[in-house]
Amino acid sequence: MSQMHQIQMSYVSAEDRVLFRLNTKNRQEFRFWMTRRYTGILWRTLAQVLKEAGKSAEDISPAPVQDELAKSTEQEIKHNEVVSEGDFDTAYQESSYLPLGKAPTLLFSVGVKPGPSSRAMLCMHPEEGEGIELVLNEQIVHSFCKLIGDTAKKAEWNLDLSFGSGPDQGDEATTGWN
Repeated sequence: MSQMHQIQMSYVSAEDRVLFRLNTKNRQEFRFWMTRRYTGILWRTLAQVLKEAGKSAEDISPAPVQDELAKSTEQEIKHNEVVSEGDFDTAYQESSYLPLGKAPTLLFSVGVKPGPSSRAMLCMHPEEGEGIELVLNEQIVHSFCKLIGDTAKKAEWNLDLSFGSGPDQGDEATTGWN
């Protein structure tokens, strides 16, 4: 897959699922369904990526914060700072080149593995067939988290989407990030 260009998440009430669409700089578009359960697991996976990324900064900090609530608050502040730099206003650009087909594929598994340049790679796959693997950076992770939060709220799924959750933890509404 070529470099990611835009992602969009839309809650589709008739399906009670999130339609996740991603397009690339080469104008390929990938379409997936995400269930409520999958969305919660994806959130915890991304929160863990942020937690792991923050460990190295904590290790060099002169006075690491010990309180979990304070850590969660710091992560929320950082999240808001990074998200404010993203472009959530540009309209999503649909593509007619759909390598996995027109019908969205139901995502089944999510994981993280080492990617190029020591960056985390998010792996999202259906039970059978092809999925996608995205090299993550701070902007992508935080923007992805914002889209999940906004869409889950519109879906009224009542998921715990706090950054402190870590690994334990009716109309169509659309959000997108460029």
